[in-house]
Amino acid sequence: MSAMDMSEVEVPVMWNRLLSIVEEQARTLVRTSFSPSSREAGDISAGVFDLRGRMIAQAVTGTPGHINTMARSVLHFIEAFPVAKMHDGDAFITNDPWKGTGHLHDFVVVSPTFKDGRIVALFACTAHQADIGGIGPSPDGRQVFHEGLFIPLMRLADAGAMNADLLDIIRANVRE
Repeated sequence: MSAMDMSEVEVPVMWNRLLSIVEEQARTLVRTSFSPSSREAGDISAGVFDLRGRMIAQAVTGTPGHINTMARSVLHFIEAFPVAKMHDGDAFITNDPWKGTGHLHDFVVVSPTFKDGRIVALFACTAHQADIGGIGPSPDGRQVFHEGLFIPLMRLADAGAMNADLLDIIRANVRE
């Protein structure tokens, strides 16, 4: 059903429901975060996207820098992982500063959402992590790689199965 098929009453009801969903997504991210930057400062973003990577709605909770870079990164994920090949339970992750949010401490996660076996939308979020290895918060870093572990666009979960190898690499490289 498109907005053109809805009544004047249905459109604002559906719009408010969509905003409620992405706001709940953001608040859950903040509430469950182990990173003080995300938990205490709200250094996150959350949004829902159509299957072409266009943002439909974004949470008010979060930072403008993360919202804009998250929106652009969804296009990079779709290029690397075509929508037609996504499965229920998939999740994709990166902290690529050129395809994500600008530095290695910010992770973007994109997940497809399905209804009746058909992909209907993509949800994305960004969160600042306290530690990703490297020299930590310091002016001594001379290049982006000093910040820590670089995760290219990759699968975090494949049809619901977590990428155990990636999680082992992260655990081996971070202090917290």
